[in-house]
Amino acid sequence: MASPGGSARGREYGYPRYYEIAFNVNRKRECDFLEAAFRRHARERVSRIVDLACGTGQHLVRLARRGYRMTGIDLSADNVRYIASRAAALGLPIRVQQADMTAFRLPERQDAAICLTDSQGHLLTNEAILAHLACVARALRPGGLYIFDRMLPDDWFEPTHEYRWTRRQGATRVTTTFRTLLDVDPVRQVCWEEMTFTVQENGAVRRIRQRHPTRVVFPQELRALVELSGAFDLVAWHPNFTLKRRLEASRHPMMLVAILRRR
Repeated sequence: MASPGGSARGREYGYPRYYEIAFNVNRKRECDFLEAAFRRHARERVSRIVDLACGTGQHLVRLARRGYRMTGIDLSADNVRYIASRAAALGLPIRVQQADMTAFRLPERQDAAICLTDSQGHLLTNEAILAHLACVARALRPGGLYIFDRMLPDDWFEPTHEYRWTRRQGATRVTTTFRTLLDVDPVRQVCWEEMTFTVQENGAVRRIRQRHPTRVVFPQELRALVELSGAFDLVAWHPNFTLKRRLEASRHPMMLVAILRRR
């Protein structure tokens, strides 16, 4: 299902319930940022949104609850089933389809597209990024917005970064160890990321380890790729979901958040 150079990693994102627990952080703030960006930059009212590489649907559900008509795209069949079940239980009219983010089609044009949690990192070549941008452009009406985030390592050649945190949901406790900048290939700008979940549930402990490659794209490279796509204008970029600051004014941003407009 993945296009060449794309994101053939459906099974790597199994265990959606544990992902949901582990990564349920900062989502309200990110959705607040999205709505503020829509108000500032959209030329028409935003009502239809497609969430690309939507994972377990954390942004989908929150935005649907705020009244947006949401569609989710994800390569993982496990995630698609999880979101469909959750949306049905919550009574939310969310549409979801299993598809590669470089090769999907929607029945109607969208007002906005989003792709968060550095999910564009799954696109490991410039060709895959351009195919993705072309696909997103086909899904948007003219003037529609595309908002996405990208990780910005400020110490590319330093030792591996490791983060560890614990979150609970009911009787389930998930401790996550996340390691990035593993086995860096500086020419391809590809490194590996590794996630280990230590799950305590029903008196038992299990460990789940998953590993995948990711591509780093730096700001001026991103600007050039957007221009090369011929389909978008880069209207703004900001650090760390902070709309009041420009990216250039941030000394060590962890994330770049880009806002594109469909030509």
